[in-house]
Order: sequence, then structure tokens, then C-alpha cells
Amino acid sequence: MTKKKGVFSATPSEPLKIAEAVEQYVAQGGVINVVPEGESGEMACETTKIAQEMDPEAQMKAKLEQLKGLVAKGAGVSALQYSLRMNRKEIKRLANEHGLKILYSRPVRSRPARSRETGVIDDTVAGHAMHYSSLGYTAQEIAQLLDLSVRDVWNIGKAYRFEFKSPAKIDTAADLSSDLPEPEK
Repeated sequence: MTKKKGVFSATPSEPLKIAEAVEQYVAQGGVINVVPEGESGEMACETTKIAQEMDPEAQMKAKLEQLKGLVAKGAGVSALQYSLRMNRKEIKRLANEHGLKILYSRPVRSRPARSRETGVIDDTVAGHAMHYSSLGYTAQEIAQLLDLSVRDVWNIGKAYRFEFKSPAKIDTAADLSSDLPEPEK
């Protein structure tokens, strides 16, 4: 079993007494706020919160200005709830009182939804696609030549049980062939 040895510093440090440390701090210009006995530092934070809560009218004005700014930017109700820390009902009431219209946020879609159904596959187009594939074209190149999407080309492959080449498959085939020794003559 190994014994662990403690690490000791080269210069032993003498413990400073708290009173001496406080005197030294004050002598250097430091200021220490004394908390009265029976109270804690947290109570001081609570008094500032109470002072803020005493003026609800000023708070509502600030929230109204923030609401106007966020609505102008197009924020939805959920974002307003988070920013204003109010529930939906209060936000809608405040907006209605001041003539603001809240736009409901919609998810951003970058492209139209695809239909699940595949279109009717023309045998002639499928034959051309398979012919180009046998000549060494990739699915992306076939799609460009036949004015199809790559998905359409892959769907032709599924329907006719035919596997089209992709650039990744071509690269791996080239890598494998380069690893093989050259045939002897």
C-alpha cells in the first residue's frame, strides 16, 4: 500500500488574527459596513425589494414601455411572459388597454413541407437515370442532368431496387483500390 505524503510550503505561514487584519485593512483606506446585531446582510436586500414594490405605478409604466418595444420587434406572448414576468392574461389585458396588437410567433420554416407521396415515376426517366448511373454518374449529377431533385433520384432507386452511386461511395472505392497491390505482368 502506498502512503500519501502531504505537500508542505517552504515558508510556514503564521495565522493572522482577525482584529489585526481588520485594523490593517482600515489603515489602508478600506471601509467596513457594520451590520447591527440581530440582522443579516440579506435583510438589506429585502429592504430594497420592498422599496421597489412600493411604487407599482412606476413599475407598470416601465413594463408598458418594455411591452411596446418588444411588440414592435414582433415578440410573441411566450417571449413577453419571460421578459415581463407576467402571465398571459395580464399581458393581453395590458396590451388591449393600450391598443397594442401582439403577433403570435410562428416557427420559421426554411422550405415548404414535403409531401409523403412519391409522384408517378416515369419508366423512361428511370431508365435514363439507371443508364447514367452505369456510366459512373452520381445521384447528384443525375438529378442535375434530368432536372430532378436528389430525393426523386433516390426514390427511383427504391422503386426499381437499384442503387445509385454517391460521392462518398466513389471515394471509398478509390481508396480501397489504391491500397491493393498492382497486378503482376
